Amino acid sequence: MKYLSFCLVSVVAFVLSSGSVKTELPSTGYHPGEMIPDIVLTDSEGNYRNLHDYKGKKVVVNFWATYHAQSRANNVQLYNYLQNSNSDVEFVSVAFDENRNVVERTLIVDRLESISQFYEISGTGSETYKDFKLNGEFRNYLIDENGVIIAMNVTPEDLKTIL
Repeated sequence: MKYLSFCLVSVVAFVLSSGSVKTELPSTGYHPGEMIPDIVLTDSEGNYRNLHDYKGKKVVVNFWATYHAQSRANNVQLYNYLQNSNSDVEFVSVAFDENRNVVERTLIVDRLESISQFYEISGTGSETYKDFKLNGEFRNYLIDENGVIIAMNVTPEDLKTIL
């Protein structure tokens, strides 16, 4: 009887807990197959550019921060791969740092041209950071000519096979 009660309690607990399992996509912003929203990009000189200005081109949009080592390394790898390959993919890099000088110095140290490098002056408090639900987990998006997300978190190896 004692074992039967234990089994019954276990089954009831399992059934009750199974209703709390989430089956929808995690809340991570935007996903492949969706249109990427237009965002306003600010370059190191304070000039603005819209992401939709790149419409008609394939684009890798990379979100990163100077203080986040993995995202910084990904930024350098993607930039170097796209610069050295003969692909027709544009590279747009968005740093979430409040200090423009830190971003500029990092770009020099990492030997990155500032032409495709942008930054969010509000850092992690920016609307873009919140809208994409980055939450400290920086990512990148490969976008087709129509602004549709093809893939997320691509590496240079992924780009070789996708493109």
